Amino acid sequence: MTDRAVRLTRLSYVAAPALLVVYGSIRLLVEGSREPGAAWITGHLAFLGGVLFFGVLCGGLCRTVVVAAGPVRRRVARVAWAVALAGVGAAAVQALIDLYVGFRAADKPEMSELFTRVQDVPGVLPVVYSVVPLFLYLGMIALLAALGGSGAVRPLVLFVLGTVAIAANLNFLPLGGLCYLLAFAPLRHRVPGPHDPGAVISSPAQVG
Repeated sequence: MTDRAVRLTRLSYVAAPALLVVYGSIRLLVEGSREPGAAWITGHLAFLGGVLFFGVLCGGLCRTVVVAAGPVRRRVARVAWAVALAGVGAAAVQALIDLYVGFRAADKPEMSELFTRVQDVPGVLPVVYSVVPLFLYLGMIALLAALGGSGAVRPLVLFVLGTVAIAANLNFLPLGGLCYLLAFAPLRHRVPGPHDPGAVISSPAQVG
């Protein structure tokens, strides 16, 4: 892992939740954010960026565990990383679909029609919307738990609280993102540098 990659990973601990706050705030406060237009596109670009940064963040959490923990927690972290990346992929596809519909649709009825067409494709609902995206949250909970130690309790609690808030109502996205920011920002300094022993981790494809 290069110095540049380490800096990007540490940045993701702030950028991922901050972009979620931006998306949630646009969705909640900006007029026209629920229909085709600049607000929809801007909000979903922020959402896509946040999702991709969460993927980088998950790699940083896994790397932190691999450097500091024993073999059992290392294996848990690698599996959790793979699970989380599946969720990242599904959420990223969801964001891309939202952007595509936002660019194509002329008005809200046409947007609804385009979404119906996409979601009627067999397998799209569970893979892109209802099931696989949850893997991101499950994987991140497992990664935070694998960190271990008293310093991991507060981030884990904050992440769960943020996730519960978002699950309860999407209007709480800014609150959930703030919880995530408070959870992850202090952990960015624990990301190991390129010369730390054990900092190299296996690809998710090699897990198991």
